[in-house]
Amino acid sequence: MRKIFAAIVIVGFFGSAFPVAASMSSASYEIQWDTVGNGGDDASSSGSYILRDTIGNAAVGDGSSTNYGLRAGYRHGVFDQLIDFSYFAENGSVSVGANSIAGSTISCDSAVGLSVGDMVALIQDRGASQVSAIGMITSIAGSDVTVDELKDGGTSPVIDGTDDSVVLLDGTDSGLDTLSSNRVRTSILGWNVHAETDTGYVVQIMADGDLRDGSATVDAVSDGEVTVGSEEYGARSSDTTLADSTFDSEDTAFTTSFQDVADSSDISYADRNFLTLKAAVSSSTSSGSYAQSLTLIVSGKY
Repeated sequence: MRKIFAAIVIVGFFGSAFPVAASMSSASYEIQWDTVGNGGDDASSSGSYILRDTIGNAAVGDGSSTNYGLRAGYRHGVFDQLIDFSYFAENGSVSVGANSIAGSTISCDSAVGLSVGDMVALIQDRGASQVSAIGMITSIAGSDVTVDELKDGGTSPVIDGTDDSVVLLDGTDSGLDTLSSNRVRTSILGWNVHAETDTGYVVQIMADGDLRDGSATVDAVSDGEVTVGSEEYGARSSDTTLADSTFDSEDTAFTTSFQDVADSSDISYADRNFLTLKAAVSSSTSSGSYAQSLTLIVSGKY
Protein backbone atom coordinates (compact mmCIF):
# COMPACT_ATOMS: atom_id res chain seq x y z
CA MET A 1 0.00 0.00 0.00
CA ARG A 2 1.37 3.41 -0.99
CA LYS A 3 1.99 5.90 1.80
CA ILE A 4 2.09 9.66 1.27
CA PHE A 5 2.96 11.68 4.35
CA ALA A 6 3.05 15.47 4.64
CA ALA A 7 4.53 17.64 7.38
CA ILE A 8 4.86 21.41 7.60
CA VAL A 9 7.70 23.00 9.57
CA ILE A 10 7.00 26.47 10.92
CA VAL A 11 10.48 27.92 10.96
CA GLY A 12 9.82 31.08 12.92
CA PHE A 13 8.39 34.53 13.11
CA PHE A 14 9.54 38.09 13.34
CA GLY A 15 7.97 40.61 15.67
CA SER A 16 8.58 44.28 15.03
CA ALA A 17 8.72 46.73 17.93
CA PHE A 18 8.96 50.49 17.54
CA PRO A 19 9.36 52.53 20.75
CA VAL A 20 8.00 56.00 20.00
CA ALA A 21 8.19 59.25 21.93
CA ALA A 22 5.81 61.39 20.04
CA SER A 23 -1.69 64.87 18.79
CA MET A 24 -0.40 66.99 16.10
CA SER A 25 -0.14 65.21 12.76
CA SER A 26 0.19 65.52 9.01
CA ALA A 27 0.58 63.02 6.21
CA SER A 28 4.17 62.43 7.27
CA TYR A 29 4.36 62.77 11.10
CA GLU A 30 2.55 62.50 14.40
CA ILE A 31 3.43 64.25 17.69
CA GLN A 32 1.53 62.71 20.55
CA TRP A 33 2.84 65.09 23.23
CA ASP A 34 2.85 68.76 22.27
CA THR A 35 3.71 71.51 24.75
CA VAL A 36 3.12 75.21 25.34
CA GLY A 37 5.59 76.82 27.74
CA ASN A 38 3.30 79.28 29.47
CA GLY A 39 0.44 79.02 31.92
CA GLY A 40 0.80 75.83 33.86
CA ASP A 41 -2.72 74.40 33.43
CA ASP A 42 -2.25 70.63 33.36
CA ALA A 43 -4.97 69.79 30.85
CA SER A 44 -6.70 72.61 28.97
CA SER A 45 -9.43 71.32 26.69
CA SER A 46 -12.40 72.07 24.49
CA GLY A 47 -14.71 70.00 22.38
CA SER A 48 -11.98 69.44 19.81
CA TYR A 49 -8.62 69.35 21.64
CA ILE A 50 -6.75 68.59 24.83
CA LEU A 51 -3.55 70.50 25.60
CA ARG A 52 -1.09 69.57 28.34
CA ASP A 53 1.12 72.59 28.81
CA THR A 54 4.06 73.32 31.06
CA ILE A 55 5.77 76.16 32.85
CA GLY A 56 9.49 76.71 33.34
CA ASN A 57 11.09 75.84 29.99
CA ALA A 58 13.93 78.24 30.78
CA ALA A 59 14.94 76.37 33.91
CA VAL A 60 14.95 72.73 32.99
CA GLY A 61 15.34 70.37 35.91
CA ASP A 62 13.62 68.64 38.81
CA GLY A 63 12.63 70.33 42.06
CA SER A 64 10.89 68.90 45.10
CA SER A 65 9.86 69.42 48.71
CA THR A 66 7.90 67.41 51.24
CA ASN A 67 4.66 68.55 49.58
CA TYR A 68 5.32 68.65 45.85
CA GLY A 69 7.45 67.53 42.94
CA LEU A 70 8.21 69.81 39.96
CA ARG A 71 9.68 68.90 36.61
CA ALA A 72 10.46 72.02 34.66
CA GLY A 73 11.02 71.96 30.92
CA TYR A 74 9.47 70.05 28.07
CA ARG A 75 6.74 67.65 29.17
CA HIS A 76 8.01 64.32 27.91
CA GLY A 77 5.61 61.55 27.03
CA VAL A 78 6.60 58.02 26.06
CA PHE A 79 4.38 55.51 24.31
CA ASP A 80 6.13 52.26 23.42
CA GLN A 81 4.37 50.97 20.34
CA LEU A 82 5.10 47.26 20.64
CA ILE A 83 4.01 44.04 18.97
CA ASP A 84 3.88 40.67 20.69
CA PHE A 85 3.29 37.61 18.50
CA SER A 86 2.87 33.89 19.17
CA TYR A 87 1.77 31.01 16.98
CA PHE A 88 0.39 27.55 17.63
CA ALA A 89 0.05 24.61 15.24
CA GLU A 90 -2.10 21.50 15.21
CA ASN A 91 0.16 18.49 15.52
CA GLY A 92 -2.44 15.73 15.84
CA SER A 93 -1.37 14.67 19.33
CA VAL A 94 -4.75 15.28 20.98
CA SER A 95 -8.19 15.21 19.38
CA VAL A 96 -11.50 14.56 21.17
CA GLY A 97 -15.00 14.31 19.79
CA ALA A 98 -17.26 17.36 20.16
CA ASN A 99 -20.95 16.61 20.80
CA SER A 100 -22.57 20.03 21.31
CA ILE A 101 -21.84 23.65 22.13
CA ALA A 102 -23.56 26.21 24.36
CA GLY A 103 -22.05 29.68 24.27
CA SER A 104 -18.33 29.09 24.65
CA THR A 105 -18.67 25.72 26.43
CA ILE A 106 -18.13 22.60 24.34
CA SER A 107 -19.43 19.21 25.46
CA CYS A 108 -16.81 16.63 24.45
CA ASP A 109 -16.44 12.87 24.59
CA SER A 110 -13.67 13.50 27.12
CA ALA A 111 -11.14 16.14 28.08
CA VAL A 112 -8.16 13.79 28.26
CA GLY A 113 -5.01 15.56 27.09
CA LEU A 114 -6.50 19.04 27.47
CA SER A 115 -5.57 21.59 30.16
CA VAL A 116 -6.58 25.09 31.18
CA GLY A 117 -4.49 27.56 29.18
CA ASP A 118 -4.25 25.32 26.09
CA MET A 119 -5.09 26.73 22.68
CA VAL A 120 -7.59 24.53 20.83
CA ALA A 121 -9.55 24.45 17.59
CA LEU A 122 -13.19 23.43 17.33
CA ILE A 123 -13.78 21.77 13.97
CA GLN A 124 -17.09 20.97 12.28
CA ASP A 125 -17.03 18.22 9.62
CA ARG A 126 -13.28 17.91 9.16
CA GLY A 127 -12.25 17.99 5.52
CA ALA A 128 -12.34 20.23 2.47
CA SER A 129 -15.34 22.27 3.67
CA GLN A 130 -14.69 22.19 7.41
CA VAL A 131 -15.76 25.12 9.59
CA SER A 132 -13.37 25.98 12.41
CA ALA A 133 -12.88 28.32 15.35
CA ILE A 134 -10.05 28.73 17.86
CA GLY A 135 -9.88 29.71 21.51
CA MET A 136 -8.00 29.26 24.78
CA ILE A 137 -9.33 26.92 27.46
CA THR A 138 -10.37 28.80 30.61
CA SER A 139 -11.97 25.92 32.52
CA ILE A 140 -12.70 22.19 32.33
CA ALA A 141 -15.54 20.49 34.18
CA GLY A 142 -15.67 16.78 33.51
CA SER A 143 -15.85 16.52 29.72
CA ASP A 144 -17.13 20.10 29.28
CA VAL A 145 -14.46 22.46 27.95
CA THR A 146 -14.95 26.24 28.17
CA VAL A 147 -12.87 28.66 26.08
CA ASP A 148 -12.41 32.43 26.32
CA GLU A 149 -13.74 32.96 22.80
CA LEU A 150 -14.41 31.08 19.59
CA LYS A 151 -12.70 33.09 16.86
CA ASP A 152 -13.97 31.75 13.55
CA GLY A 153 -13.61 32.68 9.91
CA GLY A 154 -16.98 34.36 9.56
CA THR A 155 -19.02 31.16 9.81
CA SER A 156 -19.50 29.61 13.25
CA PRO A 157 -19.13 25.82 13.61
CA VAL A 158 -22.41 23.95 14.01
CA ILE A 159 -21.78 20.93 16.22
CA ASP A 160 -23.99 17.87 15.77
CA GLY A 161 -21.62 15.16 17.00
CA THR A 162 -20.83 13.83 13.50
CA ASP A 163 -17.15 14.17 12.60
CA ASP A 164 -16.84 17.20 14.92
CA SER A 165 -13.84 17.54 17.20
CA VAL A 166 -11.73 19.66 19.52
CA VAL A 167 -8.03 19.48 18.65
CA LEU A 168 -5.03 20.69 20.63
CA LEU A 169 -2.92 23.48 19.14
CA ASP A 170 0.40 23.13 20.92
CA GLY A 171 2.89 22.40 18.20
CA THR A 172 5.55 24.37 16.41
CA ASP A 173 5.26 22.03 13.42
CA SER A 174 2.04 21.03 11.68
CA GLY A 175 1.35 17.57 10.27
CA LEU A 176 -1.10 16.70 7.51
CA ASP A 177 -0.83 13.01 8.35
CA THR A 178 -1.22 10.39 5.61
CA LEU A 179 -2.60 11.84 2.38
CA SER A 180 -4.96 9.79 0.24
CA SER A 181 -6.91 10.26 -2.97
CA ASN A 182 -10.30 9.85 -1.26
CA ARG A 183 -10.19 12.81 1.13
CA VAL A 184 -8.74 16.27 1.76
CA ARG A 185 -6.43 16.44 4.76
CA THR A 186 -6.39 19.61 6.86
CA SER A 187 -4.41 21.19 9.67
CA ILE A 188 -4.82 24.43 11.66
CA LEU A 189 -2.05 27.00 12.09
CA GLY A 190 -3.10 29.85 14.41
CA TRP A 191 -1.54 32.95 15.92
CA ASN A 192 -2.13 35.63 18.53
CA VAL A 193 -1.15 39.29 18.06
CA HIS A 194 -0.96 42.06 20.65
CA ALA A 195 -0.19 45.24 18.69
CA GLU A 196 -0.13 48.63 20.40
CA THR A 197 0.25 50.43 17.08
CA ASP A 198 -2.18 53.18 16.11
CA THR A 199 -2.55 52.00 12.53
CA GLY A 200 -2.53 48.25 13.13
CA TYR A 201 -0.45 45.36 11.85
CA VAL A 202 -0.15 42.80 9.08
CA VAL A 203 0.76 39.08 9.30
CA GLN A 204 2.45 37.57 6.25
CA ILE A 205 3.64 34.10 5.28
CA MET A 206 6.07 32.60 2.80
CA ALA A 207 7.31 29.10 1.93
CA ASP A 208 10.80 27.82 1.24
CA GLY A 209 9.50 26.01 -1.84
CA ASP A 210 6.89 23.43 -2.83
CA LEU A 211 5.50 20.70 -0.59
CA ARG A 212 8.07 18.15 -1.68
CA ASP A 213 9.97 14.91 -1.26
CA GLY A 214 13.20 15.30 -3.19
CA SER A 215 12.23 16.18 -6.76
CA ALA A 216 8.62 15.00 -6.29
CA THR A 217 6.13 17.72 -5.37
CA VAL A 218 2.45 18.13 -4.54
CA ASP A 219 1.06 20.71 -6.95
CA ALA A 220 0.10 24.09 -5.53
CA VAL A 221 -3.63 24.83 -5.75
CA SER A 222 -4.40 27.06 -8.73
CA ASP A 223 -8.21 27.02 -9.09
CA GLY A 224 -9.15 28.39 -5.65
CA GLU A 225 -10.23 25.07 -4.12
CA VAL A 226 -8.39 21.97 -2.91
CA THR A 227 -10.51 19.08 -4.20
CA VAL A 228 -10.70 15.36 -3.37
CA GLY A 229 -8.87 13.25 -5.96
CA SER A 230 -6.83 16.14 -7.34
CA GLU A 231 -3.20 16.77 -6.45
CA GLU A 232 -3.46 20.18 -4.75
CA TYR A 233 -2.09 22.00 -1.71
CA GLY A 234 -2.89 25.41 -0.23
CA ALA A 235 -4.55 27.25 2.64
CA ARG A 236 -7.31 29.70 3.56
CA SER A 237 -7.30 32.40 6.25
CA SER A 238 -9.92 33.10 8.89
CA ASP A 239 -9.42 36.82 8.18
CA THR A 240 -12.07 37.55 5.54
CA THR A 241 -11.07 41.19 4.94
CA LEU A 242 -7.69 40.95 3.22
CA ALA A 243 -7.04 43.48 0.48
CA ASP A 244 -3.68 42.30 -0.82
CA SER A 245 -4.05 38.52 -1.15
CA THR A 246 -6.71 35.87 -1.90
CA PHE A 247 -6.22 33.84 1.29
CA ASP A 248 -9.42 35.43 2.65
CA SER A 249 -11.71 34.20 -0.12
CA GLU A 250 -10.27 31.00 -1.62
CA ASP A 251 -7.75 28.23 -1.12
CA THR A 252 -4.46 29.89 -2.06
CA ALA A 253 -1.00 28.58 -2.81
CA PHE A 254 2.03 29.48 -0.73
CA THR A 255 4.86 31.19 -2.61
CA THR A 256 8.47 32.08 -1.89
CA SER A 257 7.39 35.72 -1.46
CA PHE A 258 5.52 37.05 1.57
CA GLN A 259 1.72 37.20 1.24
CA ASP A 260 -0.83 38.73 3.65
CA VAL A 261 -2.81 36.28 5.79
CA ALA A 262 -4.15 38.70 8.45
CA ASP A 263 -4.55 42.44 8.61
CA SER A 264 -5.77 44.97 11.16
CA SER A 265 -6.02 48.76 11.06
CA ASP A 266 -6.44 49.30 14.80
CA ILE A 267 -4.70 48.75 18.11
CA SER A 268 -5.26 45.06 18.88
CA TYR A 269 -5.20 43.09 22.10
CA ALA A 270 -5.03 39.28 21.91
CA ASP A 271 -6.20 39.34 18.28
CA ARG A 272 -6.40 35.81 16.89
CA ASN A 273 -6.60 34.38 13.40
CA PHE A 274 -5.63 31.13 11.73
CA LEU A 275 -4.92 29.34 8.49
CA THR A 276 -6.57 26.09 7.46
CA LEU A 277 -3.95 24.13 5.54
CA LYS A 278 -5.40 21.71 2.97
CA ALA A 279 -3.79 18.98 0.90
CA ALA A 280 -5.09 16.32 -1.50
CA VAL A 281 -3.41 13.84 -3.82
CA SER A 282 -4.39 11.84 -6.87
CA SER A 283 -3.91 8.15 -7.61
CA SER A 284 -0.76 9.00 -9.55
CA THR A 285 0.99 10.99 -6.80
CA SER A 286 4.29 9.39 -5.87
CA SER A 287 4.55 7.86 -2.40
CA GLY A 288 6.95 9.49 0.03
CA SER A 289 7.36 11.88 2.94
CA TYR A 290 6.62 15.41 1.76
CA ALA A 291 7.64 18.49 3.72
CA GLN A 292 7.81 22.26 3.54
CA SER A 293 8.99 25.13 5.76
CA LEU A 294 6.78 28.17 6.31
CA THR A 295 7.85 31.51 7.78
CA LEU A 296 5.41 33.91 9.47
CA ILE A 297 6.21 37.57 9.95
CA VAL A 298 4.21 40.28 11.73
CA SER A 299 4.86 43.97 11.14
CA GLY A 300 3.38 47.23 12.33
CA LYS A 301 1.67 49.44 9.76
CA TYR A 302 3.06 52.98 9.76
